[in-house]
Amino acid sequence: MSDTTRKSNRRDALKTIGGVLGGVSLLGQGPARGQSLASLPNGYKFYRVLRANQDLPSFGGVTNQLGDITGSVMMATPQSRTGIGYVYIHGTLRTPDAPAAVFEVALNFSQTPPAVQSVRTIAVEGLTLNVDNTIIAPGRIGTGACNSQGQYVTTIEPIEGTNSVELYNSPGVYLYRAHGNGTGAWSRVIRFGDPVPEQDSFYGGDFGDVALDNEENLLLAAATTQSPSGSVSGFAGSQALIATTLSSTRRGGVLLQTGQMLPLGSAVVESVGLVDLAARNAFAAQITARNLGPGITRSGTAVIVGNIQVQGQQALVAASPELIPAKMAQDRNIPLGEIYFGPRVDQMQDVAFVTHDGTFQPTVGSNAIEKLAYYSRGSARIIESTQISGASNSLASLGAPCIGSTGLMYGTEMMGSGKTHIYVSNGVNSQIVLHEGQRIGGRAPTDDLMVTEILFGQHPTQVDAFGNLVFAAEFQIDPRREPVEGNVMTALVVGIPQ
Repeated sequence: MSDTTRKSNRRDALKTIGGVLGGVSLLGQGPARGQSLASLPNGYKFYRVLRANQDLPSFGGVTNQLGDITGSVMMATPQSRTGIGYVYIHGTLRTPDAPAAVFEVALNFSQTPPAVQSVRTIAVEGLTLNVDNTIIAPGRIGTGACNSQGQYVTTIEPIEGTNSVELYNSPGVYLYRAHGNGTGAWSRVIRFGDPVPEQDSFYGGDFGDVALDNEENLLLAAATTQSPSGSVSGFAGSQALIATTLSSTRRGGVLLQTGQMLPLGSAVVESVGLVDLAARNAFAAQITARNLGPGITRSGTAVIVGNIQVQGQQALVAASPELIPAKMAQDRNIPLGEIYFGPRVDQMQDVAFVTHDGTFQPTVGSNAIEKLAYYSRGSARIIESTQISGASNSLASLGAPCIGSTGLMYGTEMMGSGKTHIYVSNGVNSQIVLHEGQRIGGRAPTDDLMVTEILFGQHPTQVDAFGNLVFAAEFQIDPRREPVEGNVMTALVVGIPQ
């Protein structure tokens, strides 16, 4: 099997664990047309800090049960830049049946490289979990989000023992407070049947994506019992984008819901997809919408940005061509295309996102033309686009970008050869900070190992306020043998700017 074929098959499989690899080159093609926001780092030093299925039985006296590591990892570094921080990993339990699980990894950022202090299993699908001194059994655990306080929120759908939903064992949003910064215990903050803030409706049993900031503001997508606006019809249910707080989930409000108009055009909201929340109450959300009218059945996607404290003043960042007229999009500098990845936002309401346009290609896993775009100060700019070419040095695919607190963008770029690298860009200048084939040192083993796969961009918090990076990657164990099953390992990687 060729290297390109092997990577194509692997990319298709990786979509099931939360992301698609890939990117577009921002280098060597003249200045990009984005907004210059911050100075680029001089470089990065990367470290392997923890490997999947590590033989070491414990860290700090805590048994390590971590099996496989997926691309869904997120970072809660300390606000002081040093001391104990946390990384939350979605992986599998190290048992024969290997159920999906979430792990808390405590890292000491005062050391170089950051050192693992403990690896704790905090929730396992199908096994019991103590929540507010009540035992539940999670049937499905959402991806979730975390903040610099070490708090982790996620959606959980418990396994029901009967055909009816019991309130004590109902779907909802759950909070975990890390060991050290908290009690290492779970609590439920929102559940099925709770009242929606500032609305005469209640939460339904379907909870979507969640986001959390350092001030304990919570943003979530959820089904509600509120009927869609009376001026529209044809919607089977209602979903809302809701802002609230961990301290009082009765406070807050609905930012938008099914049946409401998009900020521009005549399309109405159907549902809410992936969301992101930054400092100063800035948020971005992926929306599914459609125009109303006879014979219109096709929905499209859009990105909106706004402030969770100001309802009804969102801006449209990007949209499918089905949702707004081409002339309006051109006049307003709104990129047209489908939005499959979650948008990423910073405290200034700058948004980094990718649009897709063209013919679906199953082996690549994305539409043919992908565009990296950056929205700032009320206008969006296309930074770069992919090319349709079979050449090994052509630009093949884009991963979901991350955006730091200074406005720097980080993402993955995949070339026609199948090789992926991580870039950092300020919208004008860019540089590659890690590429496949590069060697990274670390623990278990201590030798420098060659990177064979990069799983970056699958969560907004893979970049922190200091520019630190965290992600999963695969490595070739024995350089004398092919990087195939049995000679590849997955590890958690931390990148520190120099």
